[in-house]
Amino acid sequence: MKKFRKVLDGLTTAAGTPTSAPTPSKEIDVQETLVSENFQLCKTVRHGFPYQPTALAFDPVQKILAIGSRSGGVRILGRPGVDCYCQHESGAAVLQLQFLINEGALVSACADDTLHLWNLRQRRPAVLHSLKFNRERITFCHLPFQSKWLYVGTERGNTHIVNIESFILSGYVIMWNKAIELSTKTHPGPVVHLSDSPKDEGKLLIGFESGTIVQWDLRAKKVDFRIYYDEAIHSVSWHHEGKQFMCSHSDGSLTLWNLRNTTKPFQVTFPHGESPNAPKPLHFMYLIGPGHIFLVSIIKVPIKP
Repeated sequence: MKKFRKVLDGLTTAAGTPTSAPTPSKEIDVQETLVSENFQLCKTVRHGFPYQPTALAFDPVQKILAIGSRSGGVRILGRPGVDCYCQHESGAAVLQLQFLINEGALVSACADDTLHLWNLRQRRPAVLHSLKFNRERITFCHLPFQSKWLYVGTERGNTHIVNIESFILSGYVIMWNKAIELSTKTHPGPVVHLSDSPKDEGKLLIGFESGTIVQWDLRAKKVDFRIYYDEAIHSVSWHHEGKQFMCSHSDGSLTLWNLRNTTKPFQVTFPHGESPNAPKPLHFMYLIGPGHIFLVSIIKVPIKP
């Protein structure tokens, strides 16, 4: 209960009639009805690029960009006025994002080894399905255009296949020991790249961190060819004709391979020089159109005091 004092002093009680004495004060009792539950803090606007971005995906038909962050957030941007933010309940970092092109859906892979399928057709995006990997850690995902199969590479070097409609694992698994030669006992490392051939969607290119690349025939369940390179692989990108592909490596080099001869690369380049003392950049390649490759180079430069 609060007391409010209302004082009328120096005011006229009637038109043209001054008051010679102060008006007695009047106390009014007001019942306070507002409580803490009536108030709630909320964000009304987000400005700028998301903090600590970890993943990007683009739908070229809908012209929508999705940005994942280390805190588990996903920012979806489109034409002016199209701006949406959603958050994974686990708060785990987003490792990778994959659009179902022109279908209003998005797949996210998080650091807690969980896949999520988001429905973007409603006003507020929501998770339709989730799939948890308990025995293997997710390292890379690939969803071919208009395909119902999602390829998931793991830290153990295996490749699993998920039905995008039911969002459950299929029985088809490409084991690492079947992908490499039987005589090779060295583990090829985690899967760092997966992509289907532009010429034949039944051919899956698998890149392992150690530098091994395998083209797997999904129908025949066998290997078409194997490539062994001394430097670790960071990313791979196909030429749109499907006859060549390029790899970026840990030593800062780019290798170009032709399917006619996979014994060695027919071109090796160092975009930032071949000096052994020069900082080694990490290259990440993105195919943005027929015959066009967008190359991102990240160089760690020591800071001088």
